[in-house]
Amino acid sequence: MLNYFDLENENFQLSEISKIAAKSIFDEGYIIFRNFPFDLDDLDKTKKVFTELCELIGTPISHDKNNSIVWDIKNVHQSSSLIKTYSEHSHEAALHTDSQYSYYPEDMFGLLTLVKASCGGGSSYLLSLEDILLRLNALPDGEEVIRILSTTDFPFIVPNVFKKDDSKKLEFNFGPILRDNEIRFRIDTFEKALLYDSSMCSEEQLMAYQKLKTIITNQAYITEFFLEPGDLFFINNKTMLHGRSKFEDSNRHLLRIRMNRHDNDNSNK
Repeated sequence: MLNYFDLENENFQLSEISKIAAKSIFDEGYIIFRNFPFDLDDLDKTKKVFTELCELIGTPISHDKNNSIVWDIKNVHQSSSLIKTYSEHSHEAALHTDSQYSYYPEDMFGLLTLVKASCGGGSSYLLSLEDILLRLNALPDGEEVIRILSTTDFPFIVPNVFKKDDSKKLEFNFGPILRDNEIRFRIDTFEKALLYDSSMCSEEQLMAYQKLKTIITNQAYITEFFLEPGDLFFINNKTMLHGRSKFEDSNRHLLRIRMNRHDNDNSNK
């Protein structure tokens, strides 16, 4: 059963919502507020209220070189990116960590659904680190797999929109997939990095990655659901993987804000 909190017919203040959100993000890994007020005819106001709420929960961080805080998630037909981020296309977004290619992936983020895909696609995926570790530990060599994933650095290629400069040079970041109660994972940016240079990973790393990937891509372990207009979804980016099924409706539109904890000194990295 999903962790929903319905705001309909309730006069909640942003400060009250932020307290509920902050507790759920770290206790449950996520929370979905239903019927959060928004105005499609005044997106500036909607973005302002969304930002104010996120500022109460954590420290919003920019997602691009323009220091933008609110990210419009919609299909970008005109994007010429060599490496596209999931926010720019309508294909399936396999389970992943946001910003896993960065030096320090953000602690959490919020998604506000404005327009749901009318084609029947665009459903959301969730899988917790707790469930992943449970299944890794059940493997005959699970302890060794976890050791490799936790103590060796894996390469991730940086999508063009998040590169630090506008050159055509590819950028990479490196880090362990698992840390203490943390995961950073994304299939395409890791596997595209290896296509560029297969020597960036050892055979034992590839073995550990493939066993982890088999677990993460097993549909039986994944929670799938639809976000409705007005659903405000906060996710712990360190303990939950999230994703999305493909969709065809180009009108689908969500807003995203990434955040770190207020006491986290990595907010500006």
